[in-house]
Amino acid sequence: MYRGTRDMLPTRVRWMLSAFRFLVLCIVGLLLLQPVITTMSKVSYPPIIALLQDESESMLIHKDSNFVRQEYPQLLSEFVQAFNPDEYQLDLYGFGPELRHGLQPDSLTFDQTGTDIAKAIQDVQRLYQNQNLGAVVLISDGISTAGTNPIYSIEGLRQPVYTVLVGDTTPQRDVKIKEVLFNEIAYLNNEMPIRVKVQMNGYEQATLSVSLRSTEKVLESRQLRLTNNLPQGEVSFLIKPETVGLQQYEVRVSRLQNEITYRNNSRKLFVNVMENRLKVALFGGSPHPDVGALVKAMQRDERYELQPFLLRAPGRYYESPANYNLSDFDLFILHNFPTTSADRNMLLQIAEEIKERKVPVMFFVGKFTDLRQMQPLYEYMGLTPKGFNLRSEEVILNFSPEYRQHSTYTFPDDWIQWANNAPPIFRNRSNWEAKSTTQVFATAKIKNIALDYPVYALQNHLGRKNMVFLGENFWRMRAHSYVETESFDYFDEWLFNNMQWLMVQDDQRRFIVEPSKRLFSGSEPTIFKGQVYDDSYKPVPGVEIRLNLRSPDGKVNDYYLNEIDEAQYFLELNNLTEGTYSYTAEGSKNGRPLGTDRGQFSIGKSNIEHFNLQANKDLMEQIALRTGGEFIYARELGSLPTRLKELNTLVPTTDFKRQKTDFFEFWWIIALLLTMLGVEWVVRKLYSLV
Repeated sequence: MYRGTRDMLPTRVRWMLSAFRFLVLCIVGLLLLQPVITTMSKVSYPPIIALLQDESESMLIHKDSNFVRQEYPQLLSEFVQAFNPDEYQLDLYGFGPELRHGLQPDSLTFDQTGTDIAKAIQDVQRLYQNQNLGAVVLISDGISTAGTNPIYSIEGLRQPVYTVLVGDTTPQRDVKIKEVLFNEIAYLNNEMPIRVKVQMNGYEQATLSVSLRSTEKVLESRQLRLTNNLPQGEVSFLIKPETVGLQQYEVRVSRLQNEITYRNNSRKLFVNVMENRLKVALFGGSPHPDVGALVKAMQRDERYELQPFLLRAPGRYYESPANYNLSDFDLFILHNFPTTSADRNMLLQIAEEIKERKVPVMFFVGKFTDLRQMQPLYEYMGLTPKGFNLRSEEVILNFSPEYRQHSTYTFPDDWIQWANNAPPIFRNRSNWEAKSTTQVFATAKIKNIALDYPVYALQNHLGRKNMVFLGENFWRMRAHSYVETESFDYFDEWLFNNMQWLMVQDDQRRFIVEPSKRLFSGSEPTIFKGQVYDDSYKPVPGVEIRLNLRSPDGKVNDYYLNEIDEAQYFLELNNLTEGTYSYTAEGSKNGRPLGTDRGQFSIGKSNIEHFNLQANKDLMEQIALRTGGEFIYARELGSLPTRLKELNTLVPTTDFKRQKTDFFEFWWIIALLLTMLGVEWVVRKLYSLV
């Protein structure tokens, strides 16, 4: 471009302008190609120390509580200052029932009404997964009042846990109600026993008064003499509820001088009084371990009265259903029933009860179920066979994640994983099909291959509900629950939830406001949920719901539920005092009333932290020993930083970070481009080339 300007421009200027023009063209070309520049940078991550501080009430209920209040915060502050933030990442957490981030050594509260050490450790494992966590410091009295055994929570933990014991390991001077044994469900005008266990420590002898009270009066009182050689005793009471609903009782034991605390001298009980028990008829083709599992599970829940009818010979039962009126039963359970030896007349009676009274049914179809005999019941089953195959195959359950959305699912997140890892069951090999109104929540898996063979399904059609489970030997699932969790709850609660869903009549109300449960502890929020439906039972959004709440002292407050999602209403109340509350809810939209609802609930003050006051040194030592950490006392906290810094797990990690950058993001290149174009234009202007 500048070849013809030799006489107009000095040589240096001509070469400069040519270079500018060449660079501009190169940059524009690069911009058109849209290149991406990749850079590698070295990143160093300091080792992480997670400190878990127990903030429960029991941390202050011992003889050395002044140390915890006055000296310990300074020790903790010095511990924190011993770590250079450039070399170590020290994260502080407080915990009670839940883990919370942002603990400050100068503002320790010790006001949590529960302690879940296992959950705190598990939460830290989850939070620092795939991070450079080098050690965990657990500061506690070792008294865990919630959750599972902390020893189980450290299995698989790769980092050492250094445990710091706070509290007194000697028994405290105290009288307490150690345990109250009672049924949370009672029945109207039926006697129910209450057993109270009392323990005394630090006194030679005493005669104690143990009383049972209602909200209005003392119902009964007993004397109990305890000595240093006999520090525990038990008294029993009998109550006969005369009112249906949630009833509150209180057990008290008299106080002695100089007890460490008096808050464990009483305990409140809440009993749900029902009109009568729900009767369940269990028809079985023969005695079977599955039947035993059902019986054992239902013996744990006083709401249900189970009557088994098991075949012993053709047409003959160990306990004959002819001696009972089938119309008295609220639920039928059929396990391997009918068999080829079953009485067809009995089957027709069951079908008639289902048809006329809409009795809900649980069908457990097994290897010996006679599918041809069963045909009168197909109309009331959510799964039915197309053709009959007498053979069975061993399958693994494959629960669908959608099951979490059903009302029978009230379990932790790992329940489906537990169920899918349960021992195999035997499934009938007939071609089973689901009806259009049936929801299939579990299918079969054979040799780790998921198939669309239904196994577990629920149906609600024309007011009739049924559950179909195409599996035999589910008693293994109940045993598996105990092996995995040390309780039968995973299986039993699944069974109870299904029974409850089957027997509860659908709520036809169009305006519903209810607390999430009827009994709350003082440490948890009180939650209300609301739903509003139109005449077609479609959810109604934009409703104003006012809640009128009457407290135990008669004071009335108004609250409004928030619409958190379309047509889903929610209210959370905190710090409600102890006692029984009643409420009335009213809904309106654009000034038009949509309905009212009312009910009651109770708040119970949680004294759980006051019932075990002896620091658990053994637990803290075991946690440290099993993870490769060390155990120390709180007064030795100042020596812990030196020990931690010697750990070979507390070293920084290095990683290389790859970063891709678009050429357009380099602003200085654009600025250079514009500058060169501007300079060229000015020079050309000066030499009259423009």
